[in-house]
This record gives sequence, C-alpha cells and structure tokens, in this order.
Amino acid sequence: MTKVLVVGGAGYIGGAVTELLTAAKIPFRVYDSLVYEPHYLKGVDFVRGDIRDAEKLRPLLSEVTHVVWLAAIVGDAACAVTPDLTTDVNQKSVQWLASNFTGRIIFTSTCSVYGQHDAELKEDSSVNPLSLYARTKLQAEQYLQGENSLIFRLGTAFGVSDTYSRPRMDLVVNYMTANAITKGELSVFGGTQWRPLIHVKDIAEAIVSNLERPVRGVYNLAATNIQIKDLAAIVSQMTGCRVLYTEEKFQDQRNYHVTTQKALRDGVFNPNTMRSIQDGVREIVGLVRVGRIKQTENDVYFNVRHVENLKVHGQFA
Repeated sequence: MTKVLVVGGAGYIGGAVTELLTAAKIPFRVYDSLVYEPHYLKGVDFVRGDIRDAEKLRPLLSEVTHVVWLAAIVGDAACAVTPDLTTDVNQKSVQWLASNFTGRIIFTSTCSVYGQHDAELKEDSSVNPLSLYARTKLQAEQYLQGENSLIFRLGTAFGVSDTYSRPRMDLVVNYMTANAITKGELSVFGGTQWRPLIHVKDIAEAIVSNLERPVRGVYNLAATNIQIKDLAAIVSQMTGCRVLYTEEKFQDQRNYHVTTQKALRDGVFNPNTMRSIQDGVREIVGLVRVGRIKQTENDVYFNVRHVENLKVHGQFA
C-alpha cells in the first residue's frame, strides 16, 4: 500500500499537497522543522524534525513507499543569508536521501536553474544558474537521476495554498496584487523579463497525480509564460491600480521562458484544468480586501526577511 512522507509538508506547496492526499485517502505523514511556520494546526500525522537529522529521519523512510521532498530554503535572497546552511539543506540533504531511500522520490526543483536565456527552454537546454539557490537545486537534481525519481522544475508559484499554510507575498503575482490593493500602484522595472508561472495548487496536482505513474526524470512545470509588464497589466486591469514603468535595471537578472511539451506529451498535467493568473489574483484580492491578511508587508510572508530575523535571534543555523 502506498504511504507517503511529505518532507517540508507544512509549507506553502505542502499545504496543497496534503489537502489532495487527504482527499484521495492516501496515507501520509508530514515531516517539517517549521522554519517558515510558527505552528502547524492541520490535523494530520506530523513529526517535527530537521532534515539534517539523519537518525530521526531514517526510520521514517523505512515506513513509507514514496517521499515528496519539498523541504528547502527557497529564493535567491533567502539562500544567500547563510550559504553553508543553504548547501546543507538544499543539496547535501538530497544527496543523503538518494543514498538512503530506494522508493519513489518526487522532488521540486526550479526553473531558475536556466538563469538568463532568450530562447524557449526545454529540459535538455543549457542551464545557467545565477544564484546559490539555483546552483544547489541543480546539484540536488544530479543526485536523483535514478529510475525511481521524478523531478519538477517549477515555474514561479502563485495563489493560495490552503487554509493552514502561510501565504507567500514575495512571489511576483501575489506581491503585485497585494501592492495593487494596498498602495494603488505598481512599479515595473523594465518589464521585458520573462517568467513561467503556475498556481501552487496545480503544482500539488502534478505531484499527487504522478505518485504511481511511470514517469521519471526532469520535467518543466508551468501553466504559462509571461513578461512582467504584461503581468502588471493583468493585475492593473483586475484591481484598477496604476502602473509606473521605469527603464531602471532590475537587480534580478533572471530571464527565461520554458516549454512544457514534454510534460504534456507524457500526461504529467492536464492543461485544461490549470488555474490562470487571474484566478490567483482574485484569491489574493479576496484575502486582502476582506481583512484576512492584515499586514501584507509583514516579514513573516517574505522568506528572506523571515530568515534574516531568525538569524539575528540565533535561530537560523
């Protein structure tokens, strides 16, 4: 019988994954250190633990058939706060997993491994990781080249995960929408940069629906590719905010758009059920306008600010 260990399952993507596992009545356990979450209230089988704690994690692996590995320090800036810790968490822990678990592994990587490219990118396109985050994720992929691993290179997530997990306001769709509602305007630097985007719940759908399917290797996972200026136009149209364009160069040099033809060919996701950017904007607008998120600029919603605060207090090491 399938039983899943969702490592990092209390986080943003984990919230949506555990909702689907519960709905499908697939037995699972969450393993999470609660770095990003102040508490975990979802009524599921839960073990609090650090992924670097091999002695705690090893016996849990022996009890499951599948591992969904979501645990990571996520984002370029957050990874730069404590580089050695980032390497341990994002890279070395995956190396340990590959050496100590023979079951099915589903791993979330990132399209950031492509870095800066003008051409549309396939899974076998050249990579150009521009940050420690991208480099550690790319190296982790190399440890999972066995026949039992499925690796998703994710586009930038957006939207609301579930009713328990911390919403992220440092993701471009969510951030733009919150600013549009609270400030009435958006500033766009250049705006010609391309990004692949995908709703967080569609990431979860791909993970859960492919637990038992015979798909292996690396797949790009995104619903759409869009330039930042066009994303700003969508947010403006839906919220009524004004957009201020500037030619000032944005410090994030990433520019990439990806093809998902391989994933479509192999039935990894259903393009007809994918949620749109507009769906995600509506979710964030709803949360902010009815007061469910009181302070959209609170540090807890931004990975880099949150881990910087933890480091100051000696809790991020």
